[in-house]
Amino acid sequence: MPKRSKRIEINERIGSFRARLSRTSGASVSASPFKGITLNSKHGARVSKTYKGMTLGFQNLNNVVRGRWSSKDGKVNLNVSKSGFSVSLRNSFGVLNLKNPKRSSASFLGIQVRGQFAAIIALIGFVFDLTIFLIKAGLKLCYILVLLIGWGINIAYRVTSLFISFLIFLTFDFPKQISNKKKEEI
Repeated sequence: MPKRSKRIEINERIGSFRARLSRTSGASVSASPFKGITLNSKHGARVSKTYKGMTLGFQNLNNVVRGRWSSKDGKVNLNVSKSGFSVSLRNSFGVLNLKNPKRSSASFLGIQVRGQFAAIIALIGFVFDLTIFLIKAGLKLCYILVLLIGWGINIAYRVTSLFISFLIFLTFDFPKQISNKKKEEI
């Protein structure tokens, strides 16, 4: 099993500057003098423009293409980059990346894990959430069927009552009205 370690990081904003100290990437300072322009001590200058989730720009004379979109509930994410796209599914246990499962992440016993082990946990979470969804959908479908059957019985009862009332009217009341009408004319 691969070695797993927690992220240790300090990320502070001081005015228009941001100082970051991380165990994995070291120290860096960045400033953003204007919107869309960032100067970073470690990664150089970046100029970018984001419109409806799509970011286009340049960083150290290399072009940047990035797009990130999520469903309203945040369970399905689409990421676009120069190398292509990926779709990920968020569930109760983590995030399963469908294109590249080794980029999945999950929480196991309170510890965040990544890679193949995380893909397995996230897949189990996906199956678990799908099972719960199907059970809820089945119960809602049963509820709707019960309502439809109830409405059908109610409509059948009302139509039958109307038909019986009409037959009673034609059998007893209508002939009586006609005979009364003839008696009034005489």
